[in-house]
Amino acid sequence: MKVRAVLFDLGYTLWDVDYSGETQAYETLRRRLAKEMGEHIPPAEKLRAAVSAVFLRETEAWLHGKLEQKPTAEIYREGFETLGLDVSAGVLGRIAEAALFRSIRYTVDPETRHVLRALKERGLAVGAVSNTYQSSKALEKSLAKHGLMQYIDTLVVSSEVGWEKPHPAIFQEALRRLGVAPQEAVFVGDFVWADVQGAQALGMKAVLTHQYRQEDPGKSKPDLVVERLSEVVDYVDRLNAGGGRS
Repeated sequence: MKVRAVLFDLGYTLWDVDYSGETQAYETLRRRLAKEMGEHIPPAEKLRAAVSAVFLRETEAWLHGKLEQKPTAEIYREGFETLGLDVSAGVLGRIAEAALFRSIRYTVDPETRHVLRALKERGLAVGAVSNTYQSSKALEKSLAKHGLMQYIDTLVVSSEVGWEKPHPAIFQEALRRLGVAPQEAVFVGDFVWADVQGAQALGMKAVLTHQYRQEDPGKSKPDLVVERLSEVVDYVDRLNAGGGRS
């Protein structure tokens, strides 16, 4: 069966990620809270630590198999609650997305744009599937800034689906939007459990990338391990020429 679509994880796959903007983001968040609530707000570092503790707890739960994702605003609400702050849902909705957007910074290898363009030139659909607390709208803005969004036909995020990879629902939503069967798709990601095993469980071929993050596949058997995303184009070409591994 021919490959008709290639799906990519985002973090440590299409781009490198760092959180160097967190300090400034929480300073801004603190000012917004003070303006919205009109009361004393703890220092920015205390706000950051409180919210980060909730994110860490949720990450640990995910690693132990909890795949249902809480709404982003709920993470912030729980963190602020530990500091005695009762923040309304309306305020939470406005500040949570902005805080995340300002906290996270991305670096994109120039080669990545060429990879996506090469796939599109071959008539393939391209999608992105990400475990994230950001909205698709925020991520689309970042992808556009780095010249990637023009090549992506659909973006599916766990914050909107409500389930994180490797849950089948998030993969299935991307496949549904692209109109392809699992056997017609290749998934590329950096995380063995979430990306490789999750995709293979549905019948997709799975490529493990070591470009930004190097995880030992262990007993897992990715269909391919790559050092650069450009290798994915060659792999798809081989599959569609009948020379790839089945």
